[in-house]
Amino acid sequence: MNDVLSVARGSLLAYRVFDAGDTIALEVAEKLVPSAKRVELGGPLAEGLVIAVPAVEIALSPCELAVPGIERPLQAQVSARIFHFGVVSVCYEVPIEPDTPLAQLVPVCDAIYDSPVLDERGAQHLDEIVAKLASSIEKPHAWRGAESYTIVFVQELGRSSSVEALMQSETTAKLLLGETSAKPLSTATRQDVLRNAFSYLAEDLVVLDWNSALVVEPSGSRLVPLVLELATCQLLEFRYYDGLLDRELARLYGYVETAPRILKSPFGALTRHVLRSFMELTECTERVDNAIKSVGDFYLARVYLAAIDRFRVPQWRESVEAKLALVGRAYELLKGEVEVSRGQLLELTIVILILVEIATAFQRP
Repeated sequence: MNDVLSVARGSLLAYRVFDAGDTIALEVAEKLVPSAKRVELGGPLAEGLVIAVPAVEIALSPCELAVPGIERPLQAQVSARIFHFGVVSVCYEVPIEPDTPLAQLVPVCDAIYDSPVLDERGAQHLDEIVAKLASSIEKPHAWRGAESYTIVFVQELGRSSSVEALMQSETTAKLLLGETSAKPLSTATRQDVLRNAFSYLAEDLVVLDWNSALVVEPSGSRLVPLVLELATCQLLEFRYYDGLLDRELARLYGYVETAPRILKSPFGALTRHVLRSFMELTECTERVDNAIKSVGDFYLARVYLAAIDRFRVPQWRESVEAKLALVGRAYELLKGEVEVSRGQLLELTIVILILVEIATAFQRP
């Protein structure tokens, strides 16, 4: 049955998601780019998702992608979504030729998933967008880490294909893994991928993996891709703050070795810096969570929670919170050490003054 699975109409959505700054004022961004528009959602599940601050979408010029491992250059439509919590998501949409067998998409997806060509092109598009939106970005970030995610978006399956067959197919698992080997997957690996399958109607399907997804949506609604895009944004933000705290810990170790402890201690200013970082992290988490918290439909909520789990976002969150607590605790201990040292200095000064006073008294006639 795997041999007859095919895509009659669809496209590959290859995302490169970047952190641009603390926040982006979308109303300003709309004025800076005349072609910008707010994302409008359609489809049968649109009423179940209420986004407080809809993203701004910018259409970019189509481009040609010469990806190693793919014989012909890919012609891609390019767009970018600007999120108010400081994230820029660039999407490269490559149409799938009608009636393409699913098995033929496996090597294409394998080449696209972590393609350095897309990474480089995404970074170039990010620089162009940031240059245009500079005045709308609050506290721009120099970090250029990125998250990649690819969705095989199917609007119509081939004549002999079905959702039920896709949910049980090894080709589906290989597609999401980018596994081009002719050898079969182990039962455990295949089941691990296919267990993350969800359907709302009999004709739609979502199968998730950590950096890819298969979405069958005959209505053409981009609601599920948006939910997955938001989950990817959340992963990116925790990665950013995890790296920020790693640098903070390295800076702390340097101060421990070199900074003065008594007369001119930097730890008060550093503690305030940690407090600001904590507030930024809290605000960022709230902004991202609020963008997704409004998923009221049970089906979309299941898809989102499964994506969050597959992306290991809870582990990243725990890592960030643990490091933030460690940094804060270390600064408090260092401040305590400074206060003890200053107290001892004060006591020593008082003792010296008393001794001087006693010596002076004995020297008086």
